[in-house]
Amino acid sequence: MSLLLNGAVAALAAVLGAVPLLLTARLRRRLPAMLRTPTDIQYCPPASVILPCKGLDPGFVDNVGSLLHQDYPDLELLFVVATADDPAYDAIARLLAEDGLAPRRARLIVAGLGHGRAQKLTNQLAAIAQASRRSRVLVFVDSDCRPDSGFVRRLVGPLADARIGATTGYRWYHPPEPSLGSMLRSTWNAGALPFLVDEKTTHAWGGAMAIRREVYDRADIAAIWDRAVSDDLTLTVAVKRLGLKLQFVPSCIAVSYEESSLPATLEFTNRQSLISRVYLPPLWWSTAIGHASANLLVAYGAVNLLVWASSDSTSALAGALGLLLVPMQWANALWLFGAIVDLIPEHLRPQVRHLRWHYVLTAPLASAMTLINTLQSARTRRMTWRGITYELRSPTETVIIAHADSSPV
Repeated sequence: MSLLLNGAVAALAAVLGAVPLLLTARLRRRLPAMLRTPTDIQYCPPASVILPCKGLDPGFVDNVGSLLHQDYPDLELLFVVATADDPAYDAIARLLAEDGLAPRRARLIVAGLGHGRAQKLTNQLAAIAQASRRSRVLVFVDSDCRPDSGFVRRLVGPLADARIGATTGYRWYHPPEPSLGSMLRSTWNAGALPFLVDEKTTHAWGGAMAIRREVYDRADIAAIWDRAVSDDLTLTVAVKRLGLKLQFVPSCIAVSYEESSLPATLEFTNRQSLISRVYLPPLWWSTAIGHASANLLVAYGAVNLLVWASSDSTSALAGALGLLLVPMQWANALWLFGAIVDLIPEHLRPQVRHLRWHYVLTAPLASAMTLINTLQSARTRRMTWRGITYELRSPTETVIIAHADSSPV
């Protein structure tokens, strides 16, 4: 009976290990067609780029500067902070003065402190309220990313198709040094890419989103954001509810040049897991079940390997085959890496390729961390994001608990 049970465990490990490989196979099959886009994109309606800022991210000046030089004919840039004493305010003001942009093309907005929603959403809503009425497209970017000059043009281009309500790019964390925390964050973050190539599982990423203004209004996203924390998952649900497509644009991978300690990485991944649990439960449950099962099998295999080493038990050896998941995770990470490295800006590819084996070896650790994220997000509804602690009571109710520089509210 024990031998039969352990044989079933080994078979289950093989099945669970095959699922990521199948997802990567789908990614590799679909990416070439998705990347065959015109080099000269003609659809460039008047657009407003909205960049919410809080504090100075690593490389902040270069990140913001990349937006000042976008190759787009009619582009309004709206930089927005919560308060004028935010360090980002002076940094942006100096950049705008040095660049000499006309006020109508680039503006710096103070949104004020928000209540009952994420400060990022307060900033975005304030900017949208002041956006030019000529703008037919709203583009959202994050201050920790550095897009190339054609980024906005490529992100907006697919919106020429009326069936596409919004588009999204994605983020690539590039660690300046391959520390464990930095590599884990980058590896963990890359795990979402295979889901973005399928319209059933794709979801927006808030650091690179574009939506037609009329779709934004029709979906009533302003009202949805009024009591929310997530900008991207709520936008995803709202656009799909209208029967429109959310299109992933693989040529719009924005690079974030940041280091991350292990505690910071754990905080980031816990936060993302909690947001997923509240705003996109099917995604959270599928991730929770998959990674929980995989990690339990690996632990079971490790225990059986120790038993077999001490007793030479055939049954224990069969149970140890649960460890097959680990080399399968390594193989998938290597295969996935080969598919996505060409999505990264060309000048950065040699550095990323140099980290290939770091990504491969950290893949099982990223899976284990996902299980930790699941357990954490199952036990609490609270999270801290850029110095503000929130309680996510439901998709339509967010409470601000405390600011880092103030007492509880």
